[in-house]
Parts: sequence; C-alpha cells; structure tokens
Amino acid sequence: EYTDGPLLILAGPGSGKTRVLAHRIAYLVKTCRISPYRIIALTFTNKAAREMKERVGHLLGKAVDECTIGTFHAICARILRQEGHNIGIDKHFVIFDDEDQLKLIKDSLEELNLDPKKYVPRAIQSGISAAKSSLLAPEDYASNTGSYFEEVVSRVYENYQKLLSQSNALDFDDLLMKTVNLFRQKTEV
Repeated sequence: EYTDGPLLILAGPGSGKTRVLAHRIAYLVKTCRISPYRIIALTFTNKAAREMKERVGHLLGKAVDECTIGTFHAICARILRQEGHNIGIDKHFVIFDDEDQLKLIKDSLEELNLDPKKYVPRAIQSGISAAKSSLLAPEDYASNTGSYFEEVVSRVYENYQKLLSQSNALDFDDLLMKTVNLFRQKTEV
C-alpha cells in the first residue's frame, strides 16, 4: 500500500515478487484511482512479462490492456518506435541480434584493418556492450580509454555505430541507452 515514492522489492526466485507487483498495480488502479494507462511494469524476461500481465488481468480485467507491461527491451523498442524521431531515430529501425552484431563487429575490424584473431570480436562486443550499459556514446568512451585494448574497442565502437546507423538498426543495448537518452533530452516525452 506504500505510495509515497519509489519502492524497492528484493527477494529471491519463487518468493512472490510477481504476486506483490500484480497486487500493487491493482491497488494503485482500484484504490488510488491511478489510470492504468499511467502504469508501466518492466521485467527481464518474456515469460515474466506474460506471467505479470496474466496476474494483473485476473485482478483488473480488461483494464490490464491499458497498462504497459513487458520486458525492458520490448518496452524501450516500443517507446523508440513512437518517440525516437525526437532524437533522430527512424521508427522503422531493425533490431540486430547477437549474430548480426558480431558480423558488424567483424566488418568494422576489417574496415579498420584490425586482425580478428588478435582482437577477438566477442571481446570487442563485450567492451561495446559495457560502454553502452554505462551510457557512453563512442565519443564519450574514447575519452575514457585506459588501455590499448580499450582504444581498439573505441575505434571499433565508433565504426560499428556508423554501420548500425547505415543499416537503420539498433542493437539490444541501444534500445536501453537510446531510450534513456530520449528521456534525458526530451523531458516532455
């Protein structure tokens, strides 16, 4: 029933987190009269999102359809398709999976005349993902390099982003990072 700001729930698997969240959503809608349209519930997996929607549906009925319930990546993709134009993202972007990303990294290494045997694409991908998880764009990452490997990652990252852009594509890390950028740059969104 707590409603005076954020609430953090820490609990292990199978301890009832989804039940608590479903009942909290129902409490906010039914008792506090919060519009279901203003509710967003984010999970890490599709399975958890389906379970959450099903449980909230049992408590709210058709009003669950007005709630935004899904995975972080799916919701961010939806937001970027609707509002990404505000930061220059075409709503028809494609999402590159792990395999697509590795191919683009290999293409970047080739364009930069870097040996993929010496600079392992999977390690480069991990470095780029870590940078994006820290919300570092290529130019920000470049100014924070501390080793030669990080300098290589920086060069590949810059080229990789250029190739993504040319393909009108985002990777999974972009979905999160660019949504944060959208919210920071366009507070009205």
